[in-house]
Amino acid sequence: MSRQTRITSITEAAASRHLKSAKKGESLYCKTIRGFHLLKTAKGGSWRVRYMIDGRRRVYAIGLLSEMKPIEAQERALEIRRKVDAGQDPAQEKKRQKQSLVAAEEADKARTVGAYLEGRYSDLMRNKRTGGETVARIRANFPKLMNRGMDTLNKFDIEAWQRAKRKEGRAHATLVRTYGALKTMLNQAVKDDLLDRNPLAHYSLEKPVNDPRERERHRKRKEARRLLTDDELEGLEVGLAAFAEEVRGQRRRSRKHGKPHLPDLDKVPFPHWFVPFCYSALYTGLRPGDLYSLTWQELSVEFGRLEKVPEKTKDHPNPITVKLKLPAEYVAIMRGWWEQGGKPLDGWVFPSRNPGEKMTKKAHLKPWARVKELGGLPADLGFYSLRHHFISRLVANGAPLLTIAQMVGHRSAQMIEQHYGNPDDELIAEHMEAFAKKLATPRKWQGTAAKG
Repeated sequence: MSRQTRITSITEAAASRHLKSAKKGESLYCKTIRGFHLLKTAKGGSWRVRYMIDGRRRVYAIGLLSEMKPIEAQERALEIRRKVDAGQDPAQEKKRQKQSLVAAEEADKARTVGAYLEGRYSDLMRNKRTGGETVARIRANFPKLMNRGMDTLNKFDIEAWQRAKRKEGRAHATLVRTYGALKTMLNQAVKDDLLDRNPLAHYSLEKPVNDPRERERHRKRKEARRLLTDDELEGLEVGLAAFAEEVRGQRRRSRKHGKPHLPDLDKVPFPHWFVPFCYSALYTGLRPGDLYSLTWQELSVEFGRLEKVPEKTKDHPNPITVKLKLPAEYVAIMRGWWEQGGKPLDGWVFPSRNPGEKMTKKAHLKPWARVKELGGLPADLGFYSLRHHFISRLVANGAPLLTIAQMVGHRSAQMIEQHYGNPDDELIAEHMEAFAKKLATPRKWQGTAAKG
């Protein structure tokens, strides 16, 4: 049958007359196709088919008169009649298709960056130490991607994001860390069967080229990764001593003026937790976060050993363990702190005032600023410089780089070699002088005049 062959008795003219004369809800039935009719609606006409199946009356809506002519509507009506005659229910089939479409739309919604981040991924990250910070980092940095399907992300999205962040002055290292967090989330979505593959797996950020701001940041970072000078080390000792005396003096005044119940800090070796905290950073190279989570089970003053899984690798499938045989000077310091605390068998080495809780990760910043001021240290000297000094001293002493990496919680020596492994100018000059002396023989081309 040709699509141009009209079977229905409803012509375009008849349909037009029906809409003009009929009341809302009245139908114009076709005389040749059983159940096929045009229903008058509030806004026009609707093509429909009535049929009986399994003893129930059904109505199937084909479409609007404004969207299809009678000869087009009859084709759909005939198709519906064929399905009914074959025992199929077109209305139920349409309902199932709609449900499948809704389910597909819900699944697509669950696959958006925002839905996965705030749902499944947030649940997974909740019990991880920095999980909340990671989720917040992704949320804050990729707002334009939140409504995008994870499988639709591509390198052009990331290129645009990187350009925008560079204009804001963000450091390349920060962008790498943030982008890494997004890629890690997408890898988890693959494990959760929401993605077949990570669409960004093989794309890396563009490295900065001749960016003066990035060069300046790199220069400052490189300068920070150095040995502390003798003057700075002396200033640190002076600052810590002055800080301790200042704290003791404040306590004396408090006890004298109405608070005699407060402990007498003149009777203990450490009037403030920051003093052993600072020495711990200097003697072990541990990061501040690792010092806050350090326990007496990890730091044994009786055996002079430290075994600590760094916080950065704690959630890794194969976490690193830092193992150090501690020098006697540091053991003596920490033994004094341990005895002052009642020789605890476990618990935090640097506990919060609230029993059983760790201190906040920025608690050291205020006393550190005061120690620098009292010791005449540079105001921009970061507490992390103590870790840099620890690593730089090991490098300067000729320790194998892989050994150093293991001592400070790195899986390989790459970072140590890249940032700490370069000898200074004086050392280079010494090697050059030694090399030249080995070659110090008379030159035949100089002649007798040159010999004097």
